[in-house]
Amino acid sequence: MLTALGVVRSALLGLVVATALNSGAGAAENGIDNAPLPLAQQTATPTTPATETVSQPAALWSSLDQLFNVPPWLSLGLQYSAQPLVGNNPTLTPAVNGAWIQQVVLSSTLSTGLNHDVAQWREGDHWSLNLQLTTFNGDPNLNLALQAAFPLQSTAHPIGLWLTEAYVQRNRGSGAIQAKAGLLPLNPSFIDNPVFDLYVHSALNDTLNLAIPGLPINPLLAPGAEVSWRLSPSQELKLGSYWLDAQTGLAGLFGVNPNQPEMTGSLQIVQWTLSQLPGANTVSEPINTATGLIARQLPEPLLMLGAFTTTASSMVSPVGRNQVVYGALTLPTQLPFGLDNRLWLAFNAGLNHDSNPLPLFMAGGWLSQGLLPGRPFDVLGLGLGRTSFSPQLIPASFEGVVELNYTITLSSQLSLQPVVQWIINPGGTNNNPGFVAAGLQINLSL
Repeated sequence: MLTALGVVRSALLGLVVATALNSGAGAAENGIDNAPLPLAQQTATPTTPATETVSQPAALWSSLDQLFNVPPWLSLGLQYSAQPLVGNNPTLTPAVNGAWIQQVVLSSTLSTGLNHDVAQWREGDHWSLNLQLTTFNGDPNLNLALQAAFPLQSTAHPIGLWLTEAYVQRNRGSGAIQAKAGLLPLNPSFIDNPVFDLYVHSALNDTLNLAIPGLPINPLLAPGAEVSWRLSPSQELKLGSYWLDAQTGLAGLFGVNPNQPEMTGSLQIVQWTLSQLPGANTVSEPINTATGLIARQLPEPLLMLGAFTTTASSMVSPVGRNQVVYGALTLPTQLPFGLDNRLWLAFNAGLNHDSNPLPLFMAGGWLSQGLLPGRPFDVLGLGLGRTSFSPQLIPASFEGVVELNYTITLSSQLSLQPVVQWIINPGGTNNNPGFVAAGLQINLSL
């Protein structure tokens, strides 16, 4: 096992070095969230008449692809996020605690199809090689200092360099089937509603606060394969299977201590999504205002339903089988304020209370774009979440969070997001009235 991991480590380091050298000679890599969309996500977008200009956030600097003049078969993306927060729990001494945590994500995509029209793809253009590395720095333990069960920051993970994706993908192009295999996390392929990304607290961001031991949730990953089938232009069915035995070793590939015992078992997951909801067909178009067309910053409507079963266990915690159903719904709503509004609901429900420490999570929220005059691209976010603990495993009841944030869009590559959180019944002990935390999220991309 150690020998195999050593070979993998050497191969990955070699690939990173080779890519960096290639970038200096006019090559580079690709992208993550704010870089050009991966091939799998490239779809036709609505067009507007040539006489109408859609206002959207400007780019303040060149992308890495432009800076390094990359060849057409290679694309590169870099993203930086920082989340400094301070919390005040009056029941503790000292009452005030703060922490800064940050992450840097480097992603690359290699494919001959990157610069070709999808309608003219040949078989080789459908294939891509994808690599992502993530490093975390700072203090990830603010919630422990404040006696909260869940991290107040979505980037609060063990510090160090992680391998977070390494896989080969056969992109669907204009077809119906897409598949990928390699070292994968559950998200962003699964349990990933775009509205979650607009929040800072870990329970509201990305994965419905799933905490079953062994789930390969970013930055954790595991060997696996995923297949997605586009049933119609608006419907997609996804299937995934993961082998968990190598998860801990992969997490520590570059020296990170993942604070997790060796895991064994497997995970199977199925998910169905509907991206065009009745009565929401205009949401894909720009916002028509008295001063012109404004690009939408809020995610499109989405209905997501899924389920998974896992046999993850370890010598420390023989968890056994766990089965979970989950879902999320994002709806557009007409309100007398703001240029665009969304309401959303989400949940996960575990069927095995004797082995699932968090058998029930419920959340909801509201997002509004352009509330303030002269700030058409800013977004106000309100989110609420409640996580119940299993009485068989944890002597606690529930912990809740209310988050209010405001994303100040300075450009398409830079945003500042002041945030205030109210943590309800921290630790689920029923003897703490709760506390308030406040801070800032900084997002920068190249």
